[in-house]
Amino acid sequence: MSSTKFLLGALLGAVVGVQVGILIAPDKGENTRKKLGKKGNEYLDEVNGKVNSFLDGLNKKVSEASSEVDKLTKKAKAEAEKFTK
Repeated sequence: MSSTKFLLGALLGAVVGVQVGILIAPDKGENTRKKLGKKGNEYLDEVNGKVNSFLDGLNKKVSEASSEVDKLTKKAKAEAEKFTK
């Protein structure tokens, strides 16, 4: 989880840095707002993609763990039945 927090922090830092850079750049307000909106949408899409990728990987791990627990449960029940007979 710490690598995920680091990635999200670094991404947030980059977003803030770009936006501050755009704000202090000499350009018309209308152009600056358009640039901010465009960059904001790009970063939002990127973050959504990374979050979805992370969640897909997490779901896969949970599914694998659940499958392994089911196998171990069946094995434990079979072993327990040996002792009760």
